[in-house]
Amino acid sequence: MINIWDGFRLDADRCFGRDWTVTEAEFQTHEAEIRRAAAAVTRLRETGCGPRAGEQVLFPRLPYLLEEKRLISGGELRDMEALAARCRGGFDAVLSVGIGGSYLGNQVLFDACCGPYWNLQTPEERGGRPQVFFAGQTADPEALAALLQYLRAQAEKKDGPYRVLTLVISKSGTTIEPSGALSVLEAELPSFCGEACFAAVTDQKKGKLLETCREKGWMHFVVPEGIGGRFSVFSQVGIVFAALLGLPVEDFLRGARRTEEACRSEDWRSNPALFLAAVKYIATIRHGVTAEITMPYSGRLRSLGAWYAQLLGESLGKRETVHGGPAYGGRTPVCAVGTTDMHSLTQEHQEGQRNKLLQFIAVDEPAADLEVHLEEGGRPCAVPMSHVLRAALEANAEALAADHRMSCCLSIRRLDLQYLGGLMYFFFLTIAYEGAMADIDAYDQPGVEGYKKLLHQDLARYAAPAAEEA
Repeated sequence: MINIWDGFRLDADRCFGRDWTVTEAEFQTHEAEIRRAAAAVTRLRETGCGPRAGEQVLFPRLPYLLEEKRLISGGELRDMEALAARCRGGFDAVLSVGIGGSYLGNQVLFDACCGPYWNLQTPEERGGRPQVFFAGQTADPEALAALLQYLRAQAEKKDGPYRVLTLVISKSGTTIEPSGALSVLEAELPSFCGEACFAAVTDQKKGKLLETCREKGWMHFVVPEGIGGRFSVFSQVGIVFAALLGLPVEDFLRGARRTEEACRSEDWRSNPALFLAAVKYIATIRHGVTAEITMPYSGRLRSLGAWYAQLLGESLGKRETVHGGPAYGGRTPVCAVGTTDMHSLTQEHQEGQRNKLLQFIAVDEPAADLEVHLEEGGRPCAVPMSHVLRAALEANAEALAADHRMSCCLSIRRLDLQYLGGLMYFFFLTIAYEGAMADIDAYDQPGVEGYKKLLHQDLARYAAPAAEEA
């Protein structure tokens, strides 16, 4: 068991140090890659320069966002506080519009801190804070239509003006899903809202959304240069959203800072993020691991799997190394939730191909607990559900290990913003270290441009006849 910081631990016993797992001898074999990665991330911290010439990568500065204000202005902080104050009893609903890194992190924040029944609570039960909905994360028309139908019904029932704040998050402002959703919301919300307010998080210097903000006088915040979408949850992308919900963003950043300061050593024996990155890298290139299953044992962390899937897939799934050679390809990310998916996916995990590493996430002290009455060993017994949950995790890991299948477990003391921030930032570091070991650029995503080009070509063909008729 490795203590990352107080209440945040890594158990890698079932993926390191046994004859069927990654071994210390293999660490010695790959010492050059590990040393290169450690030095590369140290250099990244010091210079902000990525692995390619001219590439800015500044995520290691985000834990200090509020203290040093390197990536956020005083004006933005004042605007954020003012908008958050308006949300306390001033808005009935907040709509977060974005996709990818402009959506997934905020979904994690909402799920982890507000829970599944937030929007069913009364305004009093929510402490005057608004309902929260997400849009622009899909091109599915039914999803947006259903949201508008619900909001219209709420407006009709309310005695007084119904107020909605739409926060659109898009660096370019041209990504089809959020820009399309925004166009619909701009047209529809004023027809039934007493107040339809819009704000944005977008590029600092250019882009369609920035132009719209200036033209229409919308309050807007900056997506800092050098912060890619999948690394943006600790930037204005996440903290503005968190502030609107009344969440203590300082705690979120403090957790990230504690992880950053616990994982700076260039020796894998005293740097948990470097150590786990090396385990995963060696498991991939020497043990045939091609899939990584992230399985939190907490319903409130369900969306964390999807957030991590983007981080892993976009960062490590590269065709070429920085120097033009063939890359190792990374691993396919898979999302699961314990204990739910032990009844649907564990069969394949346990007896399918030996190409998977399971990454469990545990919460030691749940916010609530209940006692269930069972019959075990022929005798009735009362057992806390929290014990059942943790025992199921251990049973899953031990059953896999008995068949020489690798897993690891990250445990946090409780699910609050500080521990959530520490956990999410820990994943940033493991990805940065592993990308450097594999000699790839973990900060670009050229593979997503292929489908985007074809999609825009199709839409241009669709628009052409209408333009000719006009």
